[in-house]
Amino acid sequence: MPYIFNWHDPEHTIIRVDIVGQVSWEEYSILVDRVVDELAKANHRIDVIYNDSVGMPKGNPMPHLKASTARMIAYKSLGLICSVSSRSVSSFTKLMIDIMMRAYQIDNSRSGGFVTTMDEALAIIEKSRAKDKVVVANS
Repeated sequence: MPYIFNWHDPEHTIIRVDIVGQVSWEEYSILVDRVVDELAKANHRIDVIYNDSVGMPKGNPMPHLKASTARMIAYKSLGLICSVSSRSVSSFTKLMIDIMMRAYQIDNSRSGGFVTTMDEALAIIEKSRAKDKVVVANS
């Protein structure tokens, strides 16, 4: 299985997907089903980190990215989606996601961006969560 689903924390607030080996859009779809299932069950914020050492599957990514993004952002429990990968792996993926977000006018407020280390992704999530707490406290 090239998409390995993990809970990063014991509280089940961060999903970490380790991406290794030979990837396919079919297996990506199975992963998205699992993530969406967890988002649907949650009554708290869940952030997602793709820990990617491979890149995207072969073929046109646009329909797959559009469908998966639309499915995930439909849930209020979704926090940020971050991608961790080397610059060489993330360049093409970032380009495709940027194009898809603009072409389909998808809200990118859930994008945590592309970083090169897990610590960077966790820092982005922590900063976002702190900002959310300030907003809630001021409401």
